Amino acid sequence: MSAVHASVRVCPHCGAPAESHDYCAGCGTHLATLAELPTRTEWEAQRAQTTAPLALVEPSASTTLPDKATSIRPLLHPTERSRLILAVVGVAIAVVVAIPVLIAAQSASLLLNLVVILIGSTISLWFGQQLLRARLLGRSVKVSPETLPELQALLDEVAATLQYHRRVDVYVVDKAKQPISMSSYLGTRILVIEGGLVAELLAPARRPQLVFLIGRSIGALRAKHARFDLVVILLQAVNALKYVSPLLLPWYRATTYSGDQIGMVCCADLEAALQATRRLLVGKELACDLDAGAVLPQACLVQHRLLPRLAQLFSAEPHNTNRYANLLCFGRYHDPESWERVRASMDAERTRSLEDLWARSPYRRRLAPAE
Repeated sequence: MSAVHASVRVCPHCGAPAESHDYCAGCGTHLATLAELPTRTEWEAQRAQTTAPLALVEPSASTTLPDKATSIRPLLHPTERSRLILAVVGVAIAVVVAIPVLIAAQSASLLLNLVVILIGSTISLWFGQQLLRARLLGRSVKVSPETLPELQALLDEVAATLQYHRRVDVYVVDKAKQPISMSSYLGTRILVIEGGLVAELLAPARRPQLVFLIGRSIGALRAKHARFDLVVILLQAVNALKYVSPLLLPWYRATTYSGDQIGMVCCADLEAALQATRRLLVGKELACDLDAGAVLPQACLVQHRLLPRLAQLFSAEPHNTNRYANLLCFGRYHDPESWERVRASMDAERTRSLEDLWARSPYRRRLAPAE
């Protein structure tokens, strides 16, 4: 690769010389369908940008960031920004249209009741967070350098990677509804992790999986993915959420994809991120027996068929098969070398499914050379 001349046209995915072939000799990409191929110099510049863990950016004068701060934006899913705009529109509709109509339809005195409900809900939410913290203090172990030094070191590592310096209270419990969960309301951020998950994944061979899971949670705070959670609770309290949920749910699904991507960059291991995601599909006992490409034909069906796509529209999280497919596509975009190792482990049928998923991915359009 290093001997390729700077002006030679190369494959936009792996950087192999394109020559006159219709397909790339390095990764099999169909080059004949691309309008223009990048030069080796252009490809190296693009690769340097996309494989950097986090891009350093100069903050604008209006920000409160330090002189140089890490931008999380390169790690977000391509659809998150547009869906955020859609969610803001939904909240604005609820505030400007739905609530006044609701007031006018019933009585003017409802306005006072509405204000009381909103204030009461906010106070109840804050008190609930403090009560949760008190309950966890009495029934679990709060992570610190004295109690669980290895886990504290891992948390510090993830926070340093993401340059997230706000306080997060982390507790390890015996059993929980979810193996790992994060709540962030009114300045109180609480991360709860099952002890069994920590014990299993702190082993050196599986540590990247734990970094991936914790990176997802801390990354959600860094990317402000909880910004609408309080609004959702307040809208639910006044029975207005049902009017705007179709505009909010797409954004929540996009943030799930973004969280997976941030976690993958934190652990710097695509295969570990995929292994952790397979746990969502089949559980920890079978995840090790499921190879990297086993679910790809099923993921293709989920993306092509109408009913699975329709079912996802009413959910705040995408299908787990879609999350798995997105991680693979992001890995191809962000870390081609790791992705190539994963692809090499697949047979021809699964490779075709992978290419089908890639053809539908927004990351394919990001890598396509400008016309």
